[in-house]
Amino acid sequence: MISTPIRVDEKGRELLNHGTLAFPCAWYYSGPNQGDVPWHWHEEIELVYLNRGTLQCSVGSRRFLLCAGEALFINTGIPHAFFEESGIPYEESDIVFHPRLIYGDVGSILYDKYMLPLMRCPSMAGHVFHTDTDWQKEASLSIKDAITVCKNKPDLYEFTVRSLLTNVFTLLLGHSKDQLEQRETRASFLMERVKRMLDYFHSHYQEPVSVTQLAEQASICKRECQRDFKKVLGLTPTQYFEQYRLAMSVHLLTESRHSIIEIADQCGFQSPSYFTKLFRERYGVTPSAFRLHNEPADNIRFPV
Repeated sequence: MISTPIRVDEKGRELLNHGTLAFPCAWYYSGPNQGDVPWHWHEEIELVYLNRGTLQCSVGSRRFLLCAGEALFINTGIPHAFFEESGIPYEESDIVFHPRLIYGDVGSILYDKYMLPLMRCPSMAGHVFHTDTDWQKEASLSIKDAITVCKNKPDLYEFTVRSLLTNVFTLLLGHSKDQLEQRETRASFLMERVKRMLDYFHSHYQEPVSVTQLAEQASICKRECQRDFKKVLGLTPTQYFEQYRLAMSVHLLTESRHSIIEIADQCGFQSPSYFTKLFRERYGVTPSAFRLHNEPADNIRFPV
């Protein structure tokens, strides 16, 4: 497969169709030249398996350090982002699919009794499957196998993928009964408000964007905007601006022939020198050196 960028609409929702209408499921790969994957969200559920290294994962207001052999569940509609740890190469694969692949039709018992409570549960935005617990290790291996089958597409692979994913959710639901009983929280309200502000920034990141402009999108003051970002994303708005623009620049460095000056301008940086300074601080090399030593990989989703 060719590389597939992460494109988002005015709401920050990813526009890429994962799989087909008939089989809404696709797999992806990310490696060292992926860089950071900035905050975005989609209606599909995402399951991540880390093959090598470590990876900083942010899912809603929660932070996870994913280690090799572990897997991560990301619920539908939850903003999430991945950040490469400096100097630690990683390789991860993930499978992204619409939950109807599991529940079938809306109104089925699988939808009403199991999947809907899970998809609405504020405490189940994300979950790490560790390797030191038997059921979680089994879930991780099922995710790994589902990705492999989805990649190789042997005969009847659709049945195998669905069976493996069903096993993951059988294990997850069976060990999450207490969490599934929790109701909506203020954190869920704050997340929706921050998503509205992200919507605006994603549509205007190539332009100068102020914290005041963001706050206006949610009808709140500048100080409350800063508090909401810190609570939900663990970042100030300014830090988020820089991370997102750097992630955009990684795509352009590996996928385009634009000059460093042009890339700095297209990603909304004040100047090429400021762009180079931030890039070196984040990735340990200049943009030119990064471009020289990194070629795009197949089947990855770049954040543009």
